[in-house]
Amino acid sequence: MGKSKYYHYFVEGADEEKIVNLLKTDMQLIQPGKVHVFNAIEQKFTRPRFMSMKAGTTIVLVFDTDTQKISTLLDNIKFLKTIKSIVDVLCITQVQNLEDELKRSCNITHIKELTGSSSNSDFKRDLLKASNLDDKLTKFGFNFDKFWVTNDTRIFKEIRNEAYKIKLKEKKKLKK
Repeated sequence: MGKSKYYHYFVEGADEEKIVNLLKTDMQLIQPGKVHVFNAIEQKFTRPRFMSMKAGTTIVLVFDTDTQKISTLLDNIKFLKTIKSIVDVLCITQVQNLEDELKRSCNITHIKELTGSSSNSDFKRDLLKASNLDDKLTKFGFNFDKFWVTNDTRIFKEIRNEAYKIKLKEKKKLKK
């Protein structure tokens, strides 16, 4: 594999899109790059999507492991590896989902605490509306070293979590 010059993230939904954008821009904790919502577990990639992809691009697939489906994901990974402009395909497993990743990396018991939501089911809506998410993460002791580090040992056991490859070595110190 060649050296990556560009990163292109494909995330499951708008909540992951917001988190990835926050981590790469405001918090400067991961490699910068384009972010698109595309569920690589449910949908198949097609060649036209990658026709204008810049040479030297690393594709980063961010997905939850709370599903029993893996065949489409494996097909997508295999397909992406056939595209000449792509130098690497990285998988970031959110075990079981984004909410669990945030609970593991913050000092919270229930996900609603992070956004001050009235219920756990309101969390995603409130997350998308939040304008000061980095402050909320800091308030609840967000530990980036605990975020995106778990591997799923069940259905996704053959997919390694490669988040360490996009995490920046020179991390911005989080305020305490």
